[in-house]
Amino acid sequence: MFEVLVREAGARFGLGDKGLQMLQMLLSLMTNKDSGGLAGFLEKFKAAGLGPIVQSWLGGGPSAQAVSNGQLEQALGSSEGVIALLTRQLGLARENVTSALGYLIPALVGKLTPGGNLPSALPPEISGMAIVGRQLLDSPALGRAPGIANGGGLGRWLPWIVVAALILLALAYCSQNKTPQKPAVPAAPNAAATTSPAAASSTPSNAAATAAAAAAPQGATVVASTQDGKPTLAVYFESGKTDVAADFPTQAVALVQYLRDHAGAQVMISGFNDAGGDVAKNAELSKARAKAVQAALVMDGVDEARTKLEKPADATGTAATAAASRRVDVTVRD
Repeated sequence: MFEVLVREAGARFGLGDKGLQMLQMLLSLMTNKDSGGLAGFLEKFKAAGLGPIVQSWLGGGPSAQAVSNGQLEQALGSSEGVIALLTRQLGLARENVTSALGYLIPALVGKLTPGGNLPSALPPEISGMAIVGRQLLDSPALGRAPGIANGGGLGRWLPWIVVAALILLALAYCSQNKTPQKPAVPAAPNAAATTSPAAASSTPSNAAATAAAAAAPQGATVVASTQDGKPTLAVYFESGKTDVAADFPTQAVALVQYLRDHAGAQVMISGFNDAGGDVAKNAELSKARAKAVQAALVMDGVDEARTKLEKPADATGTAATAAASRRVDVTVRD
């Protein structure tokens, strides 16, 4: 029931394998009878002046409005609020947790309010997940964010700091006592004129390669374009990562709208990888990235039945640079 949400949370917000635990704990907090159940949870948003946004979540669907991190902090950001509690229990960065809540809460409210009405009773599956979530909330934290303020960290790191300082001092002393190097002999004035034909002919190709490398996408990003009048997406990834870039919803607007306007259209999702590393692991990485993009589309309102993972004939090293090869192509087929 929540597989796509768990996968989306893990892939897009740096939750890793803690996506399921976060969902379970969030369900427990949202449905806790001691704090008024779902109605009491939504009242926190209404008290923060977000009533119209909450109303759009009821029943789910594409009309659900997004909620920003700032609005979430306003509604749930107290020192003992939902954000602080989940951040502490999961041991993740507060920003990651808040961003994940911005996607999970509207989706969960939509699933919990079929027909736009608050439920009189929770389905057994949701009740079971909420019970597990309560146990996780009452247990020791799953992990803590790194920092020297926890557990006497300063005392633990002090010896290493001293060693590092000594190394830096030694390096500085050595650099001051190095034998001076002989100055470089200046090039002959007519060196440019005596460049060999072979070297001259290689200059344009080197310049082209440099330009191509500079134009290649760097890191995780999304590029929207059109092909044969249909919107397409090229989703690029960090090396070895499956995290979809945060600007995906913005870049996917035209594609999602096209699918709404063309009921018979299907989405083809193809994963690619660079030529480095183990071939089998690269194939699995390409598939995992394609699934992460599929989950992102579903999160943006695309019916999963209209998406198809399609393995390309050649998935390896299809672009000019390794960074450009680490991508997932999203195309529309009528």
